[in-house]
Amino acid sequence: MTDTKTGEQSIRRAARQAAIAAQAKRRAQTAERDKRVDAAAITLIVALRERDALEHRAGTAIQAMLTEGLTLPDVVAWTAGETTLKEATRLADLAPRQDRP
Repeated sequence: MTDTKTGEQSIRRAARQAAIAAQAKRRAQTAERDKRVDAAAITLIVALRERDALEHRAGTAIQAMLTEGLTLPDVVAWTAGETTLKEATRLADLAPRQDRP
């Protein structure tokens, strides 16, 4: 009977150790994934802020062109097709209020 109890305890101990090892492996994998996702999130936020700043600069440039008497279709023509009327309108609306004519 003692051998049976000892055998059962060995099985339980081995099962517990295997479960603990599996949990540790899962936690390590999750931690690594979280680090990758954190890094990607930071890259995304920086890129979005840079994009926003550049779009505001573009809007200010468009507003300067409008101040010179150009129309939005003229702005599109002056950019040689690098923008569309829809995009130029959107960007012009991003310019700070004090820069508008």
